[in-house]
Amino acid sequence: MQKKSLVSVVIPSYNRADTVGQTIEGILAQKVDADIEIVIGDDCSTDNAWEVLEQYRQKYPDIIRLFQREQNMGLGANWAQCVKDCRGEFICNCDNDDYWHNPNKLQLQLDHMRQHPECNICITNHRTHNRTTDEIKECKAWIDRSMPLQKAFFNGHVSICNATIMYRAEFLKKHLPLDDFIRYRFYLQDWTAWIILSAYTDMDILPYSTATFGIETVSITRPDTYEQLQNRMDKELGCYKYCCEMFPELGFDEAGWYSYVNHLLLILAYRRGEYSYASKYAKMVGGHSLKTVCARTRLSFQLYCILNRIKGRLSWKR
Repeated sequence: MQKKSLVSVVIPSYNRADTVGQTIEGILAQKVDADIEIVIGDDCSTDNAWEVLEQYRQKYPDIIRLFQREQNMGLGANWAQCVKDCRGEFICNCDNDDYWHNPNKLQLQLDHMRQHPECNICITNHRTHNRTTDEIKECKAWIDRSMPLQKAFFNGHVSICNATIMYRAEFLKKHLPLDDFIRYRFYLQDWTAWIILSAYTDMDILPYSTATFGIETVSITRPDTYEQLQNRMDKELGCYKYCCEMFPELGFDEAGWYSYVNHLLLILAYRRGEYSYASKYAKMVGGHSLKTVCARTRLSFQLYCILNRIKGRLSWKR
């Protein structure tokens, strides 16, 4: 009898005691002709997430492998250590505020990977779940194919949910410098990995919705103060510089980077409804986009805020 494939699912966990159970349940609910291991690294949570995780480990000791970090490593490093501990032929991600809503997710991707041995990375469509409003939206995964794949990832011309991805483990561990993720305490585990890996392979997109991206009011990737956002972007800058040193052809644009940061700060000012900050960052961004033009007067700023709160269009994206 042929031995079943083993799929490793990585959960880099920090806090989120209120959502990580849903993350685990979505993995356990998978209907798949393969064995599953769930590799969880708790990065010194300050809420009761560890207790929640330990309860699941005790209930499913043959599936869940739980590691408690001695000190906080940061998201990228914690994820990389989990990947190093994976024993599966395939590796998937599911962050502790996301979940899989499709019980056939793994089977769909496994079937594709088995039928296409040249495929090293497989992604699918996804949903977003605004936990504040409880609104769920379907999203189609896409990659701008008008440019090289790596350039598309580097410039953010893609829409992918990390929780949908499946890697061929041998490929992932061969091409991704996991020890550097740990050594430099990388802030980003997904985009940094995709920029690097896209230099060596294409990515297949399956037309199924399988995973849900949880949109929190405040999270590590959705800070609610200017200081937190600036700190986040300073850490991201280290990841992008690393990628540019590895691949000089990417051509890191320092001026363009800081323009992008100011653009994100401008969006935050709109979200917070703070005209003085919006005016400040609009001047730093420059140009004649609707956001920058509306930040020139208090009245136009207020009207823009009202309209976009109604439509829910204020996004971190450009």
